[in-house]
This record gives sequence, structure tokens and C-alpha cells, in this order.
Amino acid sequence: MNDNSNEKRKISASDSDIFSISSEESFFNNIAEIEDLRNVVPTHEETANKKLQEVLSVTEKLMTTYNRDEIFELIISKSIRLTGAERGYLILIDKENDLNVSYALNMESETPQDSLKEISSTVINKVINDKEVIIIKDALKDQEYEVKRSIINLRLKSIMCVPMIRESVVIGIIYVENRTIPGIFNSESGEILKFFGNQCAVALENLNLLDENKKYALTLEKQVEERTSELEFEKSYIEKIIDNVGEILIAVDQDLKIERSNNALNILGIGSKEVAGKKLSEFYEKESFGQIKKAIKEGKNVANISCYVKNQSGVRVHFSATITHISDNGKIIGSIIINKDMTEVEKYEKEKLAKNALESITKAAVTANDQINTPLGVIIGRATILSSYLPDDDKFQKNLETIKEQSYRIKETVNEMKEITKIKEKDYKLDGVKMIDLDQKK
Repeated sequence: MNDNSNEKRKISASDSDIFSISSEESFFNNIAEIEDLRNVVPTHEETANKKLQEVLSVTEKLMTTYNRDEIFELIISKSIRLTGAERGYLILIDKENDLNVSYALNMESETPQDSLKEISSTVINKVINDKEVIIIKDALKDQEYEVKRSIINLRLKSIMCVPMIRESVVIGIIYVENRTIPGIFNSESGEILKFFGNQCAVALENLNLLDENKKYALTLEKQVEERTSELEFEKSYIEKIIDNVGEILIAVDQDLKIERSNNALNILGIGSKEVAGKKLSEFYEKESFGQIKKAIKEGKNVANISCYVKNQSGVRVHFSATITHISDNGKIIGSIIINKDMTEVEKYEKEKLAKNALESITKAAVTANDQINTPLGVIIGRATILSSYLPDDDKFQKNLETIKEQSYRIKETVNEMKEITKIKEKDYKLDGVKMIDLDQKK
């Protein structure tokens, strides 16, 4: 029995030794596993740095995205990811300081504006006024803020409200919540989200500036279209004026090539398209072209250059040319030649000369009438007196009658000359000048 007892004790001792060795090995193995886990599980600093890197990465995407809905979705989805929230809201403040839920993620059936009613106005107003992050670790037990009944009904656990600040102004709020886990939000996640919110503020401001630039561009484009339309109308109107000017207008470049002309070329029986692109030397006669070329090359405004152009029938037409120049920033880039048809002017001058000649004849006739009629009257009167004093002799009486007859004949001739030179008005329709016509009568 004792042997058995000793045997048992030995066995017990042996088992105890084995157990002791196994326990010691297990202990050290557990320590090694814990050390291995420490190498795998990230530290708090590593997690914060990772989140910061994630924020910086998404910031680049925010700055290069120009679709408003895409930016809104990116802001809230990334906020939920960074904080471990279940739902998120993007609340923007408009120019009238009204709050609008611009985007909501993981909502149920309510609309964004309905969701706004579920958020504590006290929390939001404090965030706007203090410009600081507010974290409510357990909304059902929190006594610091006035929590709405709707939040209690929803049994929210954790709430975090972060301002988006740009140039010391809160332009919006990122609101995230969790209904399951109390205390899921902490100061570290709040700082991360605040930094992210400020980056979002810059992106939103850039988006607003982009929208304003688009509106400005559209307004500017509309103004440009309107001004272009006005300029086209003015151009068309000026071209109509130019085309209907009585003088022939010819525009030439510095190489004396005709660029365009107006419709007054019809005077010559030529169309404006027929001369476009031709050399100026082909339009004017050689001698006339030489004078015009000299005036253009000297770069001076010159008037009343006598020149000749042949019409479609080959007939020479006399013009008076005036040359003026087109300048751009003080440099002459072309010239305008204004050609006045001298045909009517020459006709007027000829008729004026004829009028002057006839006026001279008229004056001579009037003078002759005055100077001849008086002595003729004396002669006729004297002849009548002599007829009563002389003897009643046929020879004397016959001579006196002859004198009287010839005197009357001279007088009638002078009166006829006066009638011939009577003045009659005639409108030659030349620059509104009325001329007189000496209408000769037989």
C-alpha cells in the first residue's frame, strides 16, 4: 500500500513537474503572442496619422471635383468613415443665414429638411457661435444641451457637430450621429473632422466661386452676343450708308490693291465685285493714277485731284478725288479714295458761262434800247413838226415819211431785242442751285 502510495506520489510528483513545465512554457508563449499582436494592432498615433493621411488624400479629390452633388457625397461619406458614425448630414448656411440640409447619407424615409428638425437647434447654434466642435457622447443622458423629444424618440447614442470655417466665417456644419454605440466620438476624431471640415469649406468656396464664374461667363457671353449683335447692326447700317453715298468710295491697302468699293460704281456701269482685288492702276487712267499714287505714298490727306476713269462703254468720265487714310495705332494701314463725278459740275459751269454771256447781251440790249429809243423819239417828233412847216410838196413830204418809217423800224428792232433777252427761271437740280435761262424768242 505504501508502495502504491509511493508510486502514486511519484506519479504525482512527475505529473506536477510536467504540469509546472507546461504552465511555464504556456506563459511565455502567451507573452510572445501578445508582443506579436502589439506589432499588428496599430497604436493610437498610427491610427490618427492614418486618418490624417486619408483626409489629405480626399482633400486633393475635393479640390479637383467640380460637381456639387459629388462633393456633398464625398464630404459626408468620408466624415462617416473617419468617425465611425452611422448617419451624416451636410448643413449649409445661405446668404440669408438660413440652414439647409444639402446632403444626408444613410437616412431612412425622411427628407433632408425633415431630418433638420431632428437635430438640436441648441447644438447647432452653439457650434455656429463658438466655432468649435461639440461632441455628445450619450444624447439620452446628456444634461448640458436641450435635446429635442424627437432625438429621444430616435434613441440616439452619440452626436458630433463640426463647423466648416472659411476666413473666420462658419459656412456650414458636418453633423454625424450613431444610434448604437455611446461615446464613439472623442476629441481625436473631433479634431480630425474639424480639420477635414475646414478643407471642405475651401472646396465649397471654390465651388461657389466656380459657379459665380460660370454665371459671370454666361452673363459676359450674353453681353458679348448682344454687343456683337449691336456691332453687326451698326456695321450693316454703316455699310448701307456707304453703299448709298453718291460719290464712288474705293478702299485700298498699302500695296494699292482695291479691297472694296460702294454701289456708286454703277455710275460707270461697273459692279463693286468687278474691281475688288484689282490693282488701283487698272481703275484710273495712267496720268490720274500717278497723282493718286503719289498722294497715297506721301500719307497726306489730299483733296480735288483731277482724274479720269473710263466707264463700261469706254467713255472717259471726269472725277475729283479726295484721299484720306485709315490708321491703326498711328500707323497707316490703308486709304479711302472719294471720287466725285464732275459731269454735272462741268455742265453747270458751261451753263453758267452761257448764262453770263446772255446776261451781257441782255444788258447790252437794255442799254441799246434806252440809248436808241430816246433819240429815235426825237427824230420822229422832229419829222412830224417839219411835215407841218414845209410846203405841201410831195417830194418833201415823201422824204419826211421815209425818215419816220425807218425810225419806227429801228425802234421795233430794239424792242424785239429786248423781248428776245427776257429772263426765265430754270431749275437744273444741281446742289439746289437755281439758274436762269435766257429763253430766246423769235
